[in-house]
Amino acid sequence: MAIERQCQVSRDTELGRSGPENCFAGLDIGSHTTRMLIVEKIGTQLVPVRAERRVTRLAEDFKIDGTVTEKAQHRNISALKEYVSILRQFQVDRITCGATGVVRRAKNSCAVVDSIAADTGIDCKIVSEQSEAVLSAKGALSVLPEIGGDLLVFDIGGGSTEFVQTGKKIPLRNASRPVGAATLTEAYFAGDPPGPEALSRAALSARDEIMSAKEQLYENLKEKGKIAFSAGLQLVGTAGTVTTLAAMCIKMEDYVPCRVNGMVLSKDWLSKMIESLARMTLAQRRLIIGLEPGREDIILGGAVIVSEILSCFGHDNFIVSDAGLLEGLLIELVDTESTPSGGEAAGLRTNLTWRFQKG
Repeated sequence: MAIERQCQVSRDTELGRSGPENCFAGLDIGSHTTRMLIVEKIGTQLVPVRAERRVTRLAEDFKIDGTVTEKAQHRNISALKEYVSILRQFQVDRITCGATGVVRRAKNSCAVVDSIAADTGIDCKIVSEQSEAVLSAKGALSVLPEIGGDLLVFDIGGGSTEFVQTGKKIPLRNASRPVGAATLTEAYFAGDPPGPEALSRAALSARDEIMSAKEQLYENLKEKGKIAFSAGLQLVGTAGTVTTLAAMCIKMEDYVPCRVNGMVLSKDWLSKMIESLARMTLAQRRLIIGLEPGREDIILGGAVIVSEILSCFGHDNFIVSDAGLLEGLLIELVDTESTPSGGEAAGLRTNLTWRFQKG
């Protein structure tokens, strides 16, 4: 059964203030969760109206034959049918839907999206690695104040990790590697608890993938005449692993997105949390305040990837953003509809701003 977490949104939003014609919806079908966000556009503000997420585990048993299983597809479609019902209630007909990670790599990817269309009526597109990286970065930065200097935005999904590097003198450069919280867990953390040996092997595997991504980004820099990453390079993390770790850090019982936006998590805290998680059983992890139900098995895998990113890039901390691919998809949809030429706004920054519930 899919596990539900309904996110809090703006309490003062009254849908219909400017009419359903100004409402948009985004759906993000990931390797671990399937999410939906409905927003109302008021001027240049995007006001969250309804946010939903279900743990659908599309990556479960993926490595057995490289396909998304029927059982996993059923969980996903069940969640999407719920979303369709909600979309009808809110009279939303401008919808964007993207599938990533495991769906992108699956042998039966076309059958997966065809089944979604047939069973729910949703037109789902498979998002390329490059598009996912750029849209995730655009979404992540949309909820943060202007950050000076060069940036490296990373998005840890269930089945892959995306990187985007950018700066005032650096054009967008991206890299993607097939290592995610769910796939790393499935490969190395079968034990309950997993123990130090499994932890060491998982870290080495994640490190190899991240170093490969770093080398790709470095080659892109050399093409532009730069011989090293900027000394002032700042790391920004997004997606479920990162935001769950932030919620765990501040022991947030009821998740409020705006409370984690801009948080800084340290490598020291992360290392201690990883050691603790590796010793815990799943039952013990479920008692951790801030740990989203349904993520207790893969949080260690995700945390290991974050730790290796910090180590590989030589950083002691990173900035947290609750927003990511889902918000990026919505921004792209709204920007495209608002631009007469139908073109996408340049760069990672948008003129659109968010109005979130404070808490």
